[in-house]
Amino acid sequence: MPLVARQTKLYPVDFSGRLRRWRRVVAWALLAFFIVVPWIRVYGLPAVRFDITGRRAIVLGTIFTPHDTWAIALLLVIAALGLFLWTAILGRIWCGWACPQSVFMEWIYRPIERLVEGPGHRRRKRDAGSWTFDKAWRKVVKHALFGLAAFVGTALFLTWFLGGPELLRGEIGKAGLVMGGLLMGTFYFDGAWFREQTCTLVCPYARFQGALMDRNSLAVAYDPFRGEPRGKKRKNEVADKGDCVDCRRCVQVCPTGIDIRDGDQLSCVACTSCIDACDEVMIKIGKPTGLVRYTTDRDAPGRPGEARLKFGVRTTLYSIVLSALVGGLVFGLVSRSQIKLGIARSGVGTLYNELPDGRVSNQVSIHISNRDREAHEYAVVSGTEGVEVTVPGLPWGIDWGAEARLQGFLVADPSDFRRGRLPVEIVVEREDGLRATIGMTMLGPGPGTTRTSARTR
Repeated sequence: MPLVARQTKLYPVDFSGRLRRWRRVVAWALLAFFIVVPWIRVYGLPAVRFDITGRRAIVLGTIFTPHDTWAIALLLVIAALGLFLWTAILGRIWCGWACPQSVFMEWIYRPIERLVEGPGHRRRKRDAGSWTFDKAWRKVVKHALFGLAAFVGTALFLTWFLGGPELLRGEIGKAGLVMGGLLMGTFYFDGAWFREQTCTLVCPYARFQGALMDRNSLAVAYDPFRGEPRGKKRKNEVADKGDCVDCRRCVQVCPTGIDIRDGDQLSCVACTSCIDACDEVMIKIGKPTGLVRYTTDRDAPGRPGEARLKFGVRTTLYSIVLSALVGGLVFGLVSRSQIKLGIARSGVGTLYNELPDGRVSNQVSIHISNRDREAHEYAVVSGTEGVEVTVPGLPWGIDWGAEARLQGFLVADPSDFRRGRLPVEIVVEREDGLRATIGMTMLGPGPGTTRTSARTR
């Protein structure tokens, strides 16, 4: 028995409607955002760039380095909680309106397919028939355009990581070429064949959305109280029937091939296509619209019109916690220093060395992150009286958003140690006077430490 059922090719019918027009506006706004943002400059830097090779990220002129893992972790928590809140209030509106899969599939790949091969009923008939020249050339042109769309989409995606001007200059590197090839193949495979299976088989969102939604969550639903019993109305028929004429228009336009009248389903992406299609039929037969509509479990039973949004206990708690986390992130970013320091002991197998003049030396590694938007030179000095800091090669130049790991030595008199320990402060100074301080404990003669004599230098 196969693990995955054989795919049934879908031929969604093209249509127009109020919600579809709004979805088009949202989709093109999102595509414009996707294309334009990497080219915008803020304080002379890209508005957004995730520089993996440079181990830094730039968001609206703010530079993040590996020392900012707290901000990245907090941002991920905020994104997850925001998804919980979004889903609890608006259901799966992300899937149908803003998900890149839906946007590219509905507004890039399907229009190409309709342009080359015609409407759904013609494509179905042509695919069911034998191969002809007409069928062959249309397939070749369609897949060539799919490949072009995948190539352009990959290039636009890479601008978020490499930068637009840099990509045009060919500054992509072997790793970028390999990654770009893999992404292009993935985009083409998804748009040309896998399609709705990404939503129904791969995406985990549908699996856990049920736990995130409650009776106040917005959802696309069919009204069985008004629609049943369904069926076409015959002239002079006495039996009462619902408003649903069983035209299956809602099924024909569905991008995942489901029947919304069967109730809530994992494969429903809340794209609202069935709403527009059903409203169109209701208008034609002189019935009120809204047989399929946005509603909630609270408002659904037999009530006309669209649902009213309402905050419950869960959404209120989500909002409070999310606001607190966002406030904490903003405060942390505003108050952080442009110089981030880290320090660690280095040297193999020794805690300290005894120099020929009797003083005690500790070898350390000083990690400096330049979070400013310009390159700077840095010097390292001691902030503790009687302690000498030696770092070869100072002043040390560090590019914007870059990091440097400097090897140095701390030297102190053995009489300054208490039970083998001496708290010290290390000061890093920038050429413009900005300073940052970090503390550590030197190890020296005393209980629990190993005495190792250094060779004469």
